[in-house]
Amino acid sequence: MVAPKRTLTHLLSCFDAVYRGLGESAPLLSGDANVVRVHEMSRSFGDVALEIREHLGDSTVEPLAVITHVLRQALVDDESGALTLYVMALVVGPRLLVSLRDAREALGEGETRTLMEHAAQVVVREVLSISDVAQNQQIIEDPLWQERARGLLTTVESAGNAESFGISR
Repeated sequence: MVAPKRTLTHLLSCFDAVYRGLGESAPLLSGDANVVRVHEMSRSFGDVALEIREHLGDSTVEPLAVITHVLRQALVDDESGALTLYVMALVVGPRLLVSLRDAREALGEGETRTLMEHAAQVVVREVLSISDVAQNQQIIEDPLWQERARGLLTTVESAGNAESFGISR
């Protein structure tokens, strides 16, 4: 059995990184639909971070560095916000889901499991919302943009996060 506090603290660092990264990016983006989606995602992830923090008893953490890095780099590489949405839908979101699944399995039944299930629902809802926004946008065929997107994926994988962000690193 994994130590619940350590696991929750790690997950808080993940959700806090997303909350802060998206919150910092939203006002700097140029694509209106992307600005709205990123702002709303930031609030949703912030709500989850707050729930975890309250469960832990007002714990302060350092945001997970690799998430912070890829969200900042996505903003630098593409001010429209499309790359930020890509990172959330295909790089960060899926790894958060695997981390949450692993945490649910490791922590067993109870209030913590319910918290992990709620967090997973938020991640899924936000990824689906990105899909809704993307349907109304043009496909990005720019080879440089695609190279940058692959580079962000490689950054996360090279940091040891090929499948998840772990549950108690």
